[in-house]
Amino acid sequence: MKAITFGILESKDGSEEALIKLIHEHMDAVKQQPGLKEGYVARAKGSPNKFLVASVWENEEAQQAAMVKLSGEPGAARNFLEMMQVLKGQPDFGNYLVESISKTPSE
Repeated sequence: MKAITFGILESKDGSEEALIKLIHEHMDAVKQQPGLKEGYVARAKGSPNKFLVASVWENEEAQQAAMVKLSGEPGAARNFLEMMQVLKGQPDFGNYLVESISKTPSE
């Protein structure tokens, strides 16, 4: 069963570009993980300091293995700490298992 993870992040005023840079660095590491099907970084329409980061995984095991691996890498841990410094409040993270798919993406 596919798994979807997301994070909704909001930067402090004036830190938008620093946050998007850190998000892209994080996603560069995520893209290297086995089992990742798709990843997205989106900026909220009308709110330039709000971002959605989403990833689709082959299954929950692949997603969990990737997070364990990344949490042990010094660069990824440093990136996360830097990201926390430019955030306005706590990020909202979520993990979901896909129950159904309305349209299967072409591969």
